[in-house]
Amino acid sequence: MNNEKIFLINEDSKEEIKIDSNMNVKIIVGKNSEVRVTDTSDSNVNILVGENSKVNYLSIKNENSENLSIKKAEVERDGKINWLECCLGSGITKSIIRTELIGEGSESESFGVIFGSNKEIFDIKNEVIHIGNRSKSNMLTRVVLDKEARANYNGLIKVNSNARGCEGYQKKETILLSDDAKIDAVPNLEIENNDVRCSHGATISQIDEGKLFYMQSRGIDEKSAKRTIIEGFFDPILVTIDDPELKESIKNSISKRLGAIK
Repeated sequence: MNNEKIFLINEDSKEEIKIDSNMNVKIIVGKNSEVRVTDTSDSNVNILVGENSKVNYLSIKNENSENLSIKKAEVERDGKINWLECCLGSGITKSIIRTELIGEGSESESFGVIFGSNKEIFDIKNEVIHIGNRSKSNMLTRVVLDKEARANYNGLIKVNSNARGCEGYQKKETILLSDDAKIDAVPNLEIENNDVRCSHGATISQIDEGKLFYMQSRGIDEKSAKRTIIEGFFDPILVTIDDPELKESIKNSISKRLGAIK
């Protein structure tokens, strides 16, 4: 990537940024501001979230042959960044997100939606480093894999020795629709002091047979029941999207993939 673009957001501003071509991007957000970023590219991105500011970052990866992106953020005092990454299929998807909570009271929320089929491969790495006191982080990723799709997920919450009163949580939930689909989920905690509240969890399951039986007993065919269950599985994350057109576009992409389910 030779192209580079810098966005400077003034203090007390409210802005929208759209990234639709591959480039190196730097976003510097002044104090008391709010920024919404929509990224449909494979750009490498660096963000500085200023004091008491908020960034909502939505990344959408669709059916390209290969996706590779690296996103980094530093969040200052009382600032917040919300990541939402939707990976809805490609040959290979590699994504790295690293957030450094450098200011006191800084926050990060990171949500992920992954839907893979055929022989698609997803390699996802998500790291949050707590540096500031009383910083908070939350990660939730929901994955559905069909046919021979593969996913590797590495999540890390690290709390530095001088970061007191921090809170961190990460959870990864997966539904496998095929015996040939595979996932390796590695949630990690690195805690260097005792004044913290941090935890993690990961679940891997198939379609809930009880839910499937109940819906079929109400006259819904098996394929439609599976689609409804998967849509409901993703919905708690998709409801966080505040742009109706984007939300509908993502739901349509998921529905298209669900149409191939047997």
